[in-house]
Amino acid sequence: MGRHGARWEGVLGSFLEVEVEAPWGRGPKALVAALEEVRRLEGVFSRHRESELTRLVRQGGGRPGPELMEVLRLALSLQEATGGAFHPAPRHGGEALRFQGEEVAILAPLDLDGLAKGYIADKAVAAALRAGARAALVNLGGDLARQGPGEAEVLVEDPLGPDNAPPAFRLRLGQGGVATSGVRHKGAHLLDPRTLRPAPGLQATVLAPSACLADGLTKALFVLGWEAFPVLARFRAQGVLFTPQGPVAGP
Repeated sequence: MGRHGARWEGVLGSFLEVEVEAPWGRGPKALVAALEEVRRLEGVFSRHRESELTRLVRQGGGRPGPELMEVLRLALSLQEATGGAFHPAPRHGGEALRFQGEEVAILAPLDLDGLAKGYIADKAVAAALRAGARAALVNLGGDLARQGPGEAEVLVEDPLGPDNAPPAFRLRLGQGGVATSGVRHKGAHLLDPRTLRPAPGLQATVLAPSACLADGLTKALFVLGWEAFPVLARFRAQGVLFTPQGPVAGP
């Protein structure tokens, strides 16, 4: 059994890091399998190139494939659970999609970036395990997914500290995912879909049963603040909300 790792730049406009624990001879195959799964799913979810998502939006709806359908259903579930603080079309608000049996009507330009990156990280981990890895950790542009025995320590940076500041918080990730949304690297870029104005706040981090869920719930925690903790509990997730007075953990 050995540990293997690789990093690729320019994946989904960001970076991809994969670490696996695998029997000798299977590690490199597991790394490649994770990368290939990410590239395959880019063809499903990308907003910046031709994809299944862009075709569905352009046509105003249709019959999505199972992966896109899964994310669309979760997006609608999170929108309802958060009172619109998470939204599949955050720059437009209102009703964005409507299910009609196995088809879906698209009522606004969808932006699934708040879920898709985490979903792709989850699937990349699963691909690495199918290729022979015993455990796998995927970091896709800051969204982390992990499965397998053991744990990984996740260091959460201080949104107000200098680049060399010690971690503000430490999390243990066994099975599931971690995602962070904040102003440190991109400024006040997160919109409150209910007002279509930038949401006030510093940073939110969520640990959830999947990276996809963590990805969506971290946006809700950033927008709602501590009021989101009951929502996180419904999804068996935990969060860390950073305030000017310091981090607050819940629920």
